[in-house]
Amino acid sequence: MKFIMKTTMSQFVLVPVTTLTATLAITLTILFSPYADAGTVALDKVIAIVNNEAITRSEYQTRYKRQQLETNRGAEPIPKQINDEILELLIDERIQVQAAQVAGISINRAEIENELANIAAQNNFSQEQLITELKNQGISAIQFSRSIKEQSLIQRLIDISVNSRITVSEQEIDYYLQAHKERYTLDQAYEISHLYVSTSGKSEAEIESESENVDYIYQGLLQGQSFSKAVKDFSDGENKNDGGYMGWRKEQQLPELFLTALRQTPVGGVTEIMKSANGFHIIKLHAKKGDQKIVAQQLVRHILLQPQQSNLTNQEAIDRLNDVLNKIREGEDFEKFARLISDDAATASQGGSLGWINPGDTDPMFEQAALNLPMNQLSNPVQSRFGYHLIEVLDRREKDISRDIARNSAQKELFKRKAVERYQNWFSRLREGAYIEYVSSN
Repeated sequence: MKFIMKTTMSQFVLVPVTTLTATLAITLTILFSPYADAGTVALDKVIAIVNNEAITRSEYQTRYKRQQLETNRGAEPIPKQINDEILELLIDERIQVQAAQVAGISINRAEIENELANIAAQNNFSQEQLITELKNQGISAIQFSRSIKEQSLIQRLIDISVNSRITVSEQEIDYYLQAHKERYTLDQAYEISHLYVSTSGKSEAEIESESENVDYIYQGLLQGQSFSKAVKDFSDGENKNDGGYMGWRKEQQLPELFLTALRQTPVGGVTEIMKSANGFHIIKLHAKKGDQKIVAQQLVRHILLQPQQSNLTNQEAIDRLNDVLNKIREGEDFEKFARLISDDAATASQGGSLGWINPGDTDPMFEQAALNLPMNQLSNPVQSRFGYHLIEVLDRREKDISRDIARNSAQKELFKRKAVERYQNWFSRLREGAYIEYVSSN
């Protein structure tokens, strides 16, 4: 039986399994006891020391077993000779766990229970099967629970120290998409009509007058006046006698000015007024076809407190958010508090705005809380793996996000590149500052 895996920044981790058995419950009690490690080192062979902590042969064996699962090598016997690669991985993980503890990052018992529950569910294990499977793989329940706790600490440390400090600009995404056109080209087409008012050869005063005329036409269209009649009455286009009808046009056949407007226009609607070098344009979108994906989006803003960043306990963070919640409900400004106290550097300066988010964009607990909120109503403090949030949903809509998918894909690729580089630099400094002693290779 194999476990489902997921990737973190520096390694693969066992993704957690449903409800804990009595054995696992006892395991967690031991794990969170101040005497959890008492006697372990005395009975076990030390193979390395990281700062003031020993790495033992049994810890190495547990990590080796996990590596076997990750590389689909089943339960091969563990060689007597220490594998340098596995030992270095274990040392790297220990350094990060220690850094997380120094930073005040903690994982509570409930979080580990949830991870264990996820492992059981994702692998279709019963409670008893989980314990048996761990035993068959040579991993004790205590070792497995400790491993999950350490991996959770590492991931939270990386989120805070690396991921939360990375930004990808819209300009970077544009450049990336341009450089990888073949991968992100969408086969989309638009059925359109075109109203065009020329400004060629006209003076500034005449252009200003035409601008006012076009705005008058546009307001009439928004109120339901016939687009075809407006074209016949006012357009300078060659096809004015056909109501400006241009038929179907593929994206490659349209200028970027038109495409940008059309991507924001619902079928049956008209674009905003567009100004080019030779005139004013309004386009009516009759239909579109091609690669489309319609999703339900939410316009969300939030205030985030990360207890370890703000030097608060979990309860102090919750209490502080509840105090802010009451003040906002009494009429104080949400954006003011987001700018003053939010630990989300990327959104604090924007008054906490996350913009329009798609399903799967955010932490599952955050997303579910937002989905359950009525619009324009503040949540109570919500916990995610990033910390505690106040959430407000300002609007909801359905949108074709085929274009956004391409941009999100590019953003994730750019983020990943930056994250790998930043992680390597960050961890190199962390490791350089650690004391490491290799005690035995046998």
